Amino acid sequence: MTDTGPLLDAASLDLDALRGVGDPAADTAVAAYFSDVQTRHPGELFSKLVEHVKLPPEDQVPAIRVFFAQASSRPAWADDAAVARGQEFFNRLAQHQFSALYFASLPNSYAAAKGVQVLRLTGRLQTDTKRRLAETGQFLMDIAGPGAMRPGGVGIDRILHVRLMHAAVRWMIAHDPSVAHLVDCAPSQTEQEALQWSDSWGIPANQEDLVGTWLTFTVVVYDVFDRSGVVYSDQDIADHMHLWRLVGHYLGVDPELVPVTRTVAAGLQQRIFSRQQAPCEAGKALSVALVEMAHERMPFFMRPMLPSAFRHFLGDRVCDMLDMPAPNWTRPLLPIMARVDRILTKGEEKHPLHARLSAFIGRHMMDGIIKEMRKGSRPAFQIPTHLAGNR
Repeated sequence: MTDTGPLLDAASLDLDALRGVGDPAADTAVAAYFSDVQTRHPGELFSKLVEHVKLPPEDQVPAIRVFFAQASSRPAWADDAAVARGQEFFNRLAQHQFSALYFASLPNSYAAAKGVQVLRLTGRLQTDTKRRLAETGQFLMDIAGPGAMRPGGVGIDRILHVRLMHAAVRWMIAHDPSVAHLVDCAPSQTEQEALQWSDSWGIPANQEDLVGTWLTFTVVVYDVFDRSGVVYSDQDIADHMHLWRLVGHYLGVDPELVPVTRTVAAGLQQRIFSRQQAPCEAGKALSVALVEMAHERMPFFMRPMLPSAFRHFLGDRVCDMLDMPAPNWTRPLLPIMARVDRILTKGEEKHPLHARLSAFIGRHMMDGIIKEMRKGSRPAFQIPTHLAGNR
């Protein structure tokens, strides 16, 4: 029986205070890395974590080895059966998951005007969008593989790698002399090329931003499934959320911040998104790159539908913040599809034609991610054998 976990009261959370909280365990390990050799550049560890999927042994100073050992401990509430069912849910709907990734999860993250400044400062905007998308796709597949979240599993290794990367970013932004630190500055007013960080944004990769990102891979995905006519059960959602609760544990999110039900998660999402989402140049730049990549990956005859698809999956509010293309003549096709579905399914709410569109888009995005990750100097993208039949 899966433990129900802590009872989160989203309305009472002091989210402003959480913007000043990072990850003490990972931050301590990173500080020790830089104290070990005084001549290291503040961005050195972050660069190595980007270049390698596993930190080279010579860079694993004693404090980092201790961090990996302690942070990999398994929580008592973890339910192996629920985790396995959550992984199966992802694998069964992998194509729809990738549609949600492109058309909702990532754009919602880009609209977080303060949090997205981390990507601007680390230089991971248009020029690195394809690599970041491929890394995210690989991350999702890694945690969903059989046994990936058991002790010693590849999923846990990947999560701890990302967790250490967050801490390395916090150190780099705090200590790099080329980054100007301002007392107060609106993200929308930040110059695109300026290396600036404002105290009013909180610290990079803070707890509110971490749980906000967690929500884009859970409740945001479920909302896209609903818009896409994807069929699933309440048990599917409970199991997938249990899997992601375990991801949050290894990622260093305060366990008291991680919702264990979709209803509570939706309330927290509404509160965080309404606070943090706003127009800013960094988010717009990332969105331009995202749209361009979608055009590259989709067949020619599907490209006219992409602006309407973004509006359908993401919603006008966030699309307008990000200056997404306006919907075109294809937008009326989506409600027509819904009406046809209702006739074919005798009035049921699920829409098989929308689901087929979601699967079609997701399959092409998966193929694009695989193609991109097979380039470059990092280890090639590995599509797990348990997903090979879902492409």
